[in-house]
Amino acid sequence: MLFNVRNFVNVAKLTEIRKQQLRQFWSGPPAQMSVHLKGRDLLTLQNYTADELKYLLWMASDLKQRIKHKREYLPLLQGKSLAMIFEKRSTRTRLSTETGFALLGGHPSFLTTQDIHLGINESLTDTVRVLSSMTNAVLARVYKHNDLDLMAKAATIPVINGLSDLYHPLQILADYLTLQ
Repeated sequence: MLFNVRNFVNVAKLTEIRKQQLRQFWSGPPAQMSVHLKGRDLLTLQNYTADELKYLLWMASDLKQRIKHKREYLPLLQGKSLAMIFEKRSTRTRLSTETGFALLGGHPSFLTTQDIHLGINESLTDTVRVLSSMTNAVLARVYKHNDLDLMAKAATIPVINGLSDLYHPLQILADYLTLQ
């Protein structure tokens, strides 16, 4: 019996320490970070430092708290548009991306292979050049990661990996955010 009480007290202490650490984490932006994310592609998390990932997670958490719980209106993406290319359909990815972009004042454009005929009527690089001239970023769910690499090389705007055969960085970030 005494052993169970001690375990309970130890777990309670650890839980309180974790809560304090989380409160410190959520109370403000990461201390004095030099993070430069504007204009960068998000093809894999391997291209980001630990500080950059921490900043992304902090920003996502902060925006979620302010928009969802405090009901703040933050038109940070007003006047911006996002081309969403989906070779692979996904209800959650489409709705979460469209909703999030719209809540920040932006305009998402959903494009399927029937809409743009990727690599059939015009090359992948031509398609992404056109999108670069008309939108501010491209999110793509593709079958081959190589297609994302080609898009990123030809684009003059950021390319975001919505899913490929090799990586799913948005899902990993969402999972980390959930686990925090």
